[in-house]
Amino acid sequence: MGYLEHGRNTSTDIKEGARIELPLWMAEILAIGGISDELPTGFITVSTPAPFSNKVLNALSADPVNVDLRGQSMHFYKFAERWLAMTGDDALLDTVMNTFKARAAVVNDHAHNTRSALMTDRSEFLGTLDDTEIKLFKAAQEASKDLKKWTSMKK
Repeated sequence: MGYLEHGRNTSTDIKEGARIELPLWMAEILAIGGISDELPTGFITVSTPAPFSNKVLNALSADPVNVDLRGQSMHFYKFAERWLAMTGDDALLDTVMNTFKARAAVVNDHAHNTRSALMTDRSEFLGTLDDTEIKLFKAAQEASKDLKKWTSMKK
């Protein structure tokens, strides 16, 4: 598997202790039983990915609404779900849940208040949402349109 470290050169073995970026699906397979630094029983030891670093988690704890989740990972919540399944990190779970709750309220505000001052920064705001939040935004927008349509119907 030397090509993982050296590009296309397959004749080289990976040196012990080498740090290599792997897709999560491959890391899950290779690290079975070795997620924890205290119990490195798997084939590899997995380090915390950048989107879940202390710096990012501190920013999310301080003000989750102003963090660019899309800049961290386009699929932040799905990535977090997979990572949490591997690690069982309760602190990360709490941070991700609180982040989703806080951001969902703002996403809902943007979806329902189409004529407010929120419109001025909407495109900038939408550019910070991960794919789950974009789906939530679209669903809330459709629900708002449907409600307006329903309430305006004459009986």
